[in-house]
Amino acid sequence: MKKLPIHDVLEDIKTTLNTNSTLILEAPPGAGKSTVVPISLLSQPWLEDKIIIMLEPRRVAARMVAVQMAKLLGEEVGQSVGYQVKMDSCYSKNTKLLVVTEAILVRKLQNDQALEDVTMVIFDEFHERSIHTDLSLALCVQVQELLRADLKLLIMSATLDSRELKNLLGDVPVVTSQGKIYDVENIYLEANIKQPDSKSINTLLLNTTLKAIKEDDGDILVFLAGSREIQRLQVLLEESLKGKDIEVLPLFSTLSKEKQDKAISKSNKRKIILSTNIAQTSLTIEGVKVVIDSGLEKISRYNYSNGMDHLELSFISNDSAIQRAGRAGRLSNGKCYKLWHKSKILEKSSKAEILRTDLSSFFLDLSLWGYEDIKEFKFLDYPIEAVQNSTKLILKELQMLNEENQITNFGKKALSLGVHPRFAFMILKANDLGFAYEASLLSAMLSEKDIFKNMSFNCDIYSRFLHLYEKDFNSAYISSHNAKNVLKQAEFFYNKLKSIETINKNTRKIDEENLSILLLLAYPDRLAKQRGKNDNKYKLSNGKGAILNIEDSLFNEDFLVIANLNAQTKDSYINQALKISLQTIEKEFESYIQKKESITYNKENKKFDIKEHYYFYELELYSRAISNEANHDFSKLLLDLIKKEGLELLTWSSKVIELQNRVNFINENMNKEFPLFTNEALLETLELWLEPYLQNITTVKELEALDMYSILLVIIPWEKQQYLDTQAPNSIKVPSGSNIKIDYSNPKNPILAVKIQEMFGLNETPKILNNSIALQIHLLSPGLRPIQITNDLKSFWENSYDEVRKELFSKYKKHYWPLNPFEAVATSRTKKNMMRGDL
Repeated sequence: MKKLPIHDVLEDIKTTLNTNSTLILEAPPGAGKSTVVPISLLSQPWLEDKIIIMLEPRRVAARMVAVQMAKLLGEEVGQSVGYQVKMDSCYSKNTKLLVVTEAILVRKLQNDQALEDVTMVIFDEFHERSIHTDLSLALCVQVQELLRADLKLLIMSATLDSRELKNLLGDVPVVTSQGKIYDVENIYLEANIKQPDSKSINTLLLNTTLKAIKEDDGDILVFLAGSREIQRLQVLLEESLKGKDIEVLPLFSTLSKEKQDKAISKSNKRKIILSTNIAQTSLTIEGVKVVIDSGLEKISRYNYSNGMDHLELSFISNDSAIQRAGRAGRLSNGKCYKLWHKSKILEKSSKAEILRTDLSSFFLDLSLWGYEDIKEFKFLDYPIEAVQNSTKLILKELQMLNEENQITNFGKKALSLGVHPRFAFMILKANDLGFAYEASLLSAMLSEKDIFKNMSFNCDIYSRFLHLYEKDFNSAYISSHNAKNVLKQAEFFYNKLKSIETINKNTRKIDEENLSILLLLAYPDRLAKQRGKNDNKYKLSNGKGAILNIEDSLFNEDFLVIANLNAQTKDSYINQALKISLQTIEKEFESYIQKKESITYNKENKKFDIKEHYYFYELELYSRAISNEANHDFSKLLLDLIKKEGLELLTWSSKVIELQNRVNFINENMNKEFPLFTNEALLETLELWLEPYLQNITTVKELEALDMYSILLVIIPWEKQQYLDTQAPNSIKVPSGSNIKIDYSNPKNPILAVKIQEMFGLNETPKILNNSIALQIHLLSPGLRPIQITNDLKSFWENSYDEVRKELFSKYKKHYWPLNPFEAVATSRTKKNMMRGDL
């Protein structure tokens, strides 16, 4: 075996594991940790008759790492070393080291919480932080703490800071492999070249690859964001390299094993491998000396506001850049072309899946394990509480969790299907309808890549389904590889179902309406209604919007069930959908439909218009006017109407407004616990004070006739009414003998508007509220125009009255304007009437 940097620390690893149950191993890319370490542990005495499970975050890597370790042992895979991934496995009774991926380890833990036949679990490439890896580690740590103190855990990573793990797991030992054999030269984008975007990156990739073919030796590994980007670049390269003995080979997860093996295996020809992230870790591709890194990746993110997954084109993290570059230095010195400027600042690491993906399967697994609080488990990151609650709510709607967040029997069946809870719900419910296989096929079709090639104008699922159902996929516009993958996946789901339930078969062949019923079972929040005839915009039952291509075959359908969208914050583009009729929705989903009544005020005719609205979640299917008033709860309808239209629908006389203002004044200035009488507060408490008076109200006239003064006065207890009358009186007697109303519209500044002549002889400003607040005096002319505003009446008489008197005397000669206002007799009369004694 060739000496690798990891060999220098192998003895440290073995010695540490002899005395410790948990070990963290730090080793840079290419050190040999993924292959050398696991097989070196097969001879350890603590292995006994048990096995080692090694968790890989990617299926391709799991299979190829197992093959490489078997090769190092001089064996075929499936003997001492085997693998088990989704829908593919190769192991035997002699297997001592089993490489697994995705949810395989979680399923093993759920079936046997103590992992009785396992002596060690190895977490390879832990820095990738897939949600299954995080969950598997949390469960294994709990097994170790509660059931199996002898269970050993080895956590291996190239870029994760071990301090984070030590904070989580305690003071566990760390072994670090420092060395590397080969250097990798990093070549960044020249400063005079603009940073490419998603459209211009292909030209730069093509030119860089052609340059590397001329100037560099060895095979070339190009990292791209996704399979579509790979296929585009593959076409460009094959055209440019015609006649040259160079192979251009794609590498992504949904390729056949044969094509994946061809890309990875040694070849006599020079190779250009176009790969997604699956070649980023663990895999050693012999012959690769050059890496060309686009710097881009597609990350799945779950939008909790609309309940949709979407792929997001993102720039890679610094950790990912290190991993990618490391592929060039596995077997010799290499070179990495990084298609970004050296000055560009990268995020240290990618956001962990647990913080950005749909957590419904994750929480279903936790519930099956049994827990009360997620903090019982050791995770490096915890989802926020709002995300936890919304996820559990979805699982309750899918009947998989009960009100105590415990898994139901239905939830256990769903989890055992090994498919997303939405699809599990659909498959289980479809079995009751006799369409179990059809639901399995539909689930597989929506889980895998589209079988249609470049069919953005046709989002109809039914046409795709028929080709699969009838195994008719030899057409030029169908990807036979994708179609075969879908059928294989469908059989996997269907066989899982057969192992847990008796299959019910429907004698009828499934049609488009029945298929739409199945899809709506999985996506009740994605029922869509066309906003208007000839409109390509739809409203969804989750309250969001969606847009359909006007050239699509489903254009102008009234209702759609949407399976796949290009999820946006506002309007998303519909990628895959089925049409469905209103009749089918009403017949098959009656329990989902809610009837709501509404009332509107027809101002023109002065009457109430009542409608019945039929909703599927937040989507209004239709509405209709109704006239049978006696059968409706008018009080609730009227309350809703007033909340919408405002208190102006009620009769607010000046007397009522004065009462409201006086109470607001008391509440503003004294803590006497009066009822809140602001418009906002009254609207919020309508049910408490108004509803009892609405029981027999059915017309606008009756509503307007309500005595609002008496209704509001009842809210105020008797003793507080007395306090109100004494401390915030409705009016005050002025020197002329008149009772003048106080204006409380500004609760901080009550106003007394009174003719100036009626205030003669009054030296001090009147006060209210236990003599604590002075009234603001608005002194009026005989023509009731304000001539002076004052908070200090005495100061006005002393300083301003003379000037005011001269002005008023010239305008109002018939009125009394004494020289000394302090001693003058207040009056509301003219001089003539005063002389008569008509006072």
